[in-house]
Amino acid sequence: MTDPLKLLNALHSLSAVDEERAVEVNYLSKLLGIEPKSLQESLKLLHEMRYVRIRGSHVHLTELGILKINSTFC
Repeated sequence: MTDPLKLLNALHSLSAVDEERAVEVNYLSKLLGIEPKSLQESLKLLHEMRYVRIRGSHVHLTELGILKINSTFC
C-alpha cells in the first residue's frame, strides 16, 4: 500500500480540491509511479476516512482531506 499522506500531498499539489478539478486515478498512478492496485488500496482507505471523494475514475480531496494535508505543513 502507498503512503496515504503521499497521496494527499499529491492531490493537494495538483489542486484536486473539488469535483471540477478531480484527477483521473490512472493519471495519478502514472505520475507517482505507483501500481494502480496499490493506489486503489490507499485511495479506498482515504475514502473511508473521508479525506477523498472518488467519482468513477476521478478522485479529489474533501474539505477534511484539505484540512488534514494543510495541518502537516504547520
